[in-house]
Amino acid sequence: MTFYGINYLQNQHGINQVVRFVIIIALCVALVAFFVLYLRHRLKTKYRDLGIIALLLVVLVLGSGFTQFQQSETASAKSEQMVSFVQHVAKERHVSENDVLVNSKYLNQDVIVKIGDKYYTVNLNTDYTAYKLTETHMLADVKEEK
Repeated sequence: MTFYGINYLQNQHGINQVVRFVIIIALCVALVAFFVLYLRHRLKTKYRDLGIIALLLVVLVLGSGFTQFQQSETASAKSEQMVSFVQHVAKERHVSENDVLVNSKYLNQDVIVKIGDKYYTVNLNTDYTAYKLTETHMLADVKEEK
């Protein structure tokens, strides 16, 4: 079972958005370069064809990127719920936020929380505004991602 720290929860979505942004910028630069080359050498149609291919790739990446962006925003909102939960548990238990680990990236029923050497099962009410920690015992090996 893998447990995640607050730093992992806060930074898990950033790298995917950066990679997608770099790809879009690179394709746009290629599109502009092929357009400039086509204007210089109007008799050579290969630059026009390469420009059209680059334009289609930009449209394709932007289209799929929009869907992934919506999914990423939903996942980020759920991850922020978990970060707030970890901060609240740390404050309530008077421990550092880095000492509170959870076994899920998103807040849901039956999340296991590790505080120091003890494990707790989280029971949430129906609207996720209140919780109860119940001490539990682990049978499996524990892996930590901080």
